[in-house]
Amino acid sequence: MKNTLLHLLLLLPFFSVAQDGNLVFNPGFEKLQSNAPVKPCSYIQNGETFDKSLANWTTYRSMTPDIIIWQSDIYGDCFFPKPHGGDNAVGIITYHPRYDTGRYTDFHELIRGQLRMPLVYGKKYRIEMYVSLSNATGLHHLQTIYGEKRDIRPTAAGNLGVLFVYDKKTYPDVDSKPQFLVTEPIVTAEGEWKLVSGTFTADREHSYFFIGNFGKDEDTPTLLENPKQIDSFNIATTNNVDKIKRVAYYLIDDIRVAPADAPQPKPDLSTALKVEKTYTFQNVNFKTGQWDLLPPALPELDSLAAFLKENQKIKVEIGGHTDDVGNDDDNQLLSQNRAESVADYLISKGVKPERLTYKGYGESQPIAPNSSAAGHLQNRRVECKVL
Repeated sequence: MKNTLLHLLLLLPFFSVAQDGNLVFNPGFEKLQSNAPVKPCSYIQNGETFDKSLANWTTYRSMTPDIIIWQSDIYGDCFFPKPHGGDNAVGIITYHPRYDTGRYTDFHELIRGQLRMPLVYGKKYRIEMYVSLSNATGLHHLQTIYGEKRDIRPTAAGNLGVLFVYDKKTYPDVDSKPQFLVTEPIVTAEGEWKLVSGTFTADREHSYFFIGNFGKDEDTPTLLENPKQIDSFNIATTNNVDKIKRVAYYLIDDIRVAPADAPQPKPDLSTALKVEKTYTFQNVNFKTGQWDLLPPALPELDSLAAFLKENQKIKVEIGGHTDDVGNDDDNQLLSQNRAESVADYLISKGVKPERLTYKGYGESQPIAPNSSAAGHLQNRRVECKVL
């Protein structure tokens, strides 16, 4: 009996679920293995280095996905874009046709993650991950291999998918069909992140998953002009170094797999403003009929001030909102004063006034019915919106 209990206790960490319902181990790639051989701001040279560096993540064959540990020197030099969250992310090549390299197969990089507990057959799940296209990194990566004077053409590409598998012995093959697939090219500005998400129904009790392009490059949508002409040129060119090189390089970060009915975690301030371009303050509340800031609001406002100082090109609007209790004109003025109080505090923290506007919307933009106390609470809010 004691041995059985001890065995169950040892299994608890594996079968535990993160507080936000996320089933993915090490979803933001922040946890490294002890004595990890990976170095900051450097490309991975072999798959063994990848496998020995990240906790709960591996690759296979001759693939060399990059572990992006963003750490600038005193000059700010690091050719990788900054991760979405934390200090780490992973970079993978999802498009590099075989005609460009003389290989028998296209060159794609896949990463394999691990789930905290197996999926339940027939249950619906939601998957989310942040993705960033980096043409600059794709170009730089291939230049280190083929030289700076070669014709290298970075591009956005589609067919980024997530394939769930049953155990460690299962690997993708030519017939693999990912349960989640983004068919069209994913486009972001350099250094920006996009949330891609969707739902799927588990077809087996899977415990692992792969991320990457599982299709053929000839069937993968890109933004390249005349890809067939490039194929013909490369087929006719005997020297592999002289062939035109095409590449799609994506950064992946903050992956979440959770039951579809699990509550969605609220994004942090930085993520919300960068991705959704709006953020509703959680702790900026006021006494009835007043607009003086209360102490619980200050840490959140300090975070916004720090965000704006770090992102100097961003301008924002502070918007005040009320419920429908009281006179319309009074509510409009109250919301205006509350928005102004927030703006004044940010200015006192060093944010330049020309980067801020504020406006009171009164009761004109409810986000919930005003028929309950919960609805009134949701409507009494202050928002920050990127202009």
